[in-house]
Amino acid sequence: MRSLLSRNNRMIAAIAGFCILLHFLIWTKVYRQLEDDRKKTIAAAVQRNSNLAVALEQYAIRTINNADAVLQLIKKEYEQSGRGIDIDSLLNNYKIDKDFFTGVAIVDNSGNVVAANFPLAGDAIINVKDREHFSSHINDRGRGVYIGQPIVSRTLRKAVIPLTRRLNKRDGSFDGIVSVQVEPSTFTRFYAEANLREHDIISLVSPNGITYSRRTGAIESFGENISKSPLYSHLKLKPVDSYFAKDAIRGIPTFFSYRRLKHYPFIATVGASEKDILAEFYERATQDRLAATIISVLILLFSVLVCAVLLERKKNHDRVKESEVKYRSVFENSLDAILLMEPDGKILAANPAASRFFDIVEEELCKRNLAQLADLSDPAFHQLMQNEKLTGTVEGELRFVTGNGSLLVGEMAAASHKDALGKERCIMIIRDITQRLQMEKRLREEQKSYQRKITEQVILAQEREREIIGRELHDNVNQVLTTVKLYLELALTNKETRDELLPKSIQYVMTSINEIRNLSRDLSAPTLGTKSLIDSMTALLETVQTSSGLQIRFDHESYQRNLIMDQQLAIYRILQEQMNNVIKHANATEVKVSILQEKNETVLSIEDNGQGFDTSANRNGIGLNNIISRAKIFDGDVHIESQKGKGCLVIVTLPSIFDNQNERHASLQEPA
Repeated sequence: MRSLLSRNNRMIAAIAGFCILLHFLIWTKVYRQLEDDRKKTIAAAVQRNSNLAVALEQYAIRTINNADAVLQLIKKEYEQSGRGIDIDSLLNNYKIDKDFFTGVAIVDNSGNVVAANFPLAGDAIINVKDREHFSSHINDRGRGVYIGQPIVSRTLRKAVIPLTRRLNKRDGSFDGIVSVQVEPSTFTRFYAEANLREHDIISLVSPNGITYSRRTGAIESFGENISKSPLYSHLKLKPVDSYFAKDAIRGIPTFFSYRRLKHYPFIATVGASEKDILAEFYERATQDRLAATIISVLILLFSVLVCAVLLERKKNHDRVKESEVKYRSVFENSLDAILLMEPDGKILAANPAASRFFDIVEEELCKRNLAQLADLSDPAFHQLMQNEKLTGTVEGELRFVTGNGSLLVGEMAAASHKDALGKERCIMIIRDITQRLQMEKRLREEQKSYQRKITEQVILAQEREREIIGRELHDNVNQVLTTVKLYLELALTNKETRDELLPKSIQYVMTSINEIRNLSRDLSAPTLGTKSLIDSMTALLETVQTSSGLQIRFDHESYQRNLIMDQQLAIYRILQEQMNNVIKHANATEVKVSILQEKNETVLSIEDNGQGFDTSANRNGIGLNNIISRAKIFDGDVHIESQKGKGCLVIVTLPSIFDNQNERHASLQEPA
């Protein structure tokens, strides 16, 4: 078997290596061919650009030479004949081709147009003294033809490129200029019928970066500033060359060819975008890659088919081995006890967890029967072994007897099945739940104990409340009523003091009534069933302010939605408790109370300017503890800030439980 597996592995490795080698050779050939094709495509496009640049250079020179010939002809005739020259007749006599220029004009030394081969508008005098092509000739006798940048002609009312020569008097002084006006499109007109693509560029550019004439596809333009173009950095190195860069106007990656004209201030440039040049190449590349992909897939499928036959035998062997490993891993490492048994309960195999559970070594455990391990007094065992066999699927709890004689309770699941040989078998999984049952029992006992403590605390609270009521009645009301009784007895026996004692008796009776009323108010629940929480808190604070002399400020603007009645009562009691603490212990003069709602929380803040206390010290009083207990009922939080001599701040934050149904309870009495 090992020899077969080793031979299969070597054959699969050889086929895989051969397949990888074929793929490498195919795709290396494809990419080399594509790279060569790309280079040739670009080279052909650059050569086309160079040829067009040569043609543009020659056409531009021919156009300038033709215009200069006209200039020299008119200059000669004008200087010989004077101002009576008829330009149109002169051009016709010499059969001058007028297609390459738009107009010819003569300008005197004052800058006024005095003659032209086109009609001038009315009697208006057209003056071009401020034009650069005029002023450049005034003091420059030796200048030949001057080529100006594109301007809007004042005579023709359109964009032109002026070509001019100086006119001299007989003594050689300046006598004006002769001008031939050429439209910018004249230089690229011969490309109008050419098959230019959308992003192809034909242009004549000045050395300072201004375009004289430009054609982009079918669009003609002039006067753009491309001084930041990489063209000028290349010009410094070579007067004729090609380069690749983004178009200075549109930002499109483009292959450019350029030529600097030798005798004229022009640079002929021709460009073709990378996208247009490589469009056909990309189509060919896609086809070549598709063909290579199909071949690669066919080779791969053939290799896979061959390997699949070899792998099938190996997989069958691996499945058996893997199943055995998985079963053994689960069986050996499970934390639950696992028993493999015959239907009658005889144990065939046990895992280490079963040995620990029963406190019996595995070899000894496999010699026993389930009936020897189970507590026979447990009815669940007899229900499990129906007809003295384990059949179907059974779940439940079962008591077992360990090797040391102790009883354990296990959560058991048993299921019958047939093994690979078709024999009936049963597998049982047992989980020790003895500790869990003990913990549940302990939890129930702790719950009962906790309930008893709660009951004791309730009774203690009732007794404390009764003690407070009794002390209040004894110390205040009882003593006042005793005084009233003495006064009344004296009034009955002594008529002279009657008028003095009866009003005092009435006053003391009213004092008793007020004491009983205050005591009743403190003990009873607020009238939240008939008043809002804000109204009840306001009434409480007004009463405290009247009786204690405290200056109290209450801010409740941010309280918008009603809470459920239990939360309202808790907030009221917390406020009442803290105000009692302030009166009894704080020795304060001012108290700030605020209640607000933000997001899903309601926040109650109570701050005084009293003597404060050390928050790190143990607090034996029940006031703050009561506040904390009431907040915890609603999963709230209590934050206390205080220092000696710096007052106290209590912030209570409760998750808001809104009364969306506007429920109103008839009674809000607190439990005792």
